[in-house]
Amino acid sequence: MKISAERTARLTKKIFRHIDGATTDRLPNIKTFPASIYVDPELAKLERRRIFATCPIAIAHGSEVSNPGDFITMQANNHDVLITRKRDQTVGVYVNSCRHRGATLVAELCGNRKTFTCPYHGWTYGADGELRSISFSDTYGDVVRAENGLIALPSEERHGFIWIVEDPEATIDVASFLGPEIDALLSESGLGQYTCAKSEVLELPQNWKIMADGLLDGYHVKFLHGATISPYMHDNIMAVDVFGRHAFHATPRRRISEIADKTPGTTPLNRYCIFSLALAPNSQLTSHPDHTEFWTFLQDRQQTTKCRALLRILTPQPLKDDAARQIMEKNYKILVDAVKNEDIPAGNGVQRSSAMPAVKTVQLGRNEVLNQLFHANYEHLMAGGEWEGLSPSYVTEGDDLSFKAAVTARAGGDASGSDLGEPSDQPAASSPLSSQLNRDHPAA
Repeated sequence: MKISAERTARLTKKIFRHIDGATTDRLPNIKTFPASIYVDPELAKLERRRIFATCPIAIAHGSEVSNPGDFITMQANNHDVLITRKRDQTVGVYVNSCRHRGATLVAELCGNRKTFTCPYHGWTYGADGELRSISFSDTYGDVVRAENGLIALPSEERHGFIWIVEDPEATIDVASFLGPEIDALLSESGLGQYTCAKSEVLELPQNWKIMADGLLDGYHVKFLHGATISPYMHDNIMAVDVFGRHAFHATPRRRISEIADKTPGTTPLNRYCIFSLALAPNSQLTSHPDHTEFWTFLQDRQQTTKCRALLRILTPQPLKDDAARQIMEKNYKILVDAVKNEDIPAGNGVQRSSAMPAVKTVQLGRNEVLNQLFHANYEHLMAGGEWEGLSPSYVTEGDDLSFKAAVTARAGGDASGSDLGEPSDQPAASSPLSSQLNRDHPAA
């Protein structure tokens, strides 16, 4: 991931200040919220409407369908989808369901085709979703083909990623959703020229928000990853830029001491930091020197206490030889071993505790900036707020951050102040949404 010289200089100064002072970026307050958000099936239904059917979701990388006729199929949050590269090089995203009787149109995970024929009754569609032919059409009856193409979901390819909104009647505007700062950061990152080298779907016995929380969290590294990751990283140090609903952050490796005497901004930080982009509402990009992890967290459609985590490994160039493939496989094993052996078991424990009647609330510290942002976004959307209503960026050179979750004047609110109040080490009062949801924990 490429980072501008200006951003590199600012991050370098902040990181060394944190290292020298054993500090980290932080927010004004501790935050509490109800543990029931991880187990309540009624909330899961509301999430499908207020989050996954309204927000643009980064669901795939364009390199997965790089040539005309290429396609992939996958489970998005609310729909099974077919993603195609059309003849005009644009991307189409369709519900993977024949318009005749609803049979799954394409069972294969990927491939290249000009047309897609339903295996049930032979209806055929183009890569553009249009209905091309109906089997035995002379006996079937009159069908208006223009009205019976595949159900298209709003989609946009931007900065190499494929974004969707899971509402056929909605519109999509990824640039507006990202905001100018993150849009520019993704543009300069070069990730649009990366290629998807490997992918995996993790099906887990925990709510999607627990998995998202775990990978946003830099506070746990010293303890959960004491033997695997912590020896290479500075513990509990993060430099964070909050841009409205999204955030960019850097976590320093111990080897950053090698450039302590360099002028800030003159040395790229890729070898000395892990960069991450937290993209609301449910994606994360984590950049390493040789690859970038692309995570998307989705509900399990049947059980609130399960989820699916989509992981893709993006590399700057295709893996053309055995040496490159071996490096990628080594890095992938380190990642998956840490996630599967350390992060996931810890998250499974959170899931079990959340169903216990005595566990009413959980909390996030001032140093857990990304987790607090994630839950502020979540509460805003679940309370009926629109994603456009979240405030613009708030970036500071200082160690104490703030971010504004107030709605804009367009939505009838005041965007001039922070909803987090003055700094305090005491838990903040629950938000109105938290109060609503802090009820007895129903069975999952």
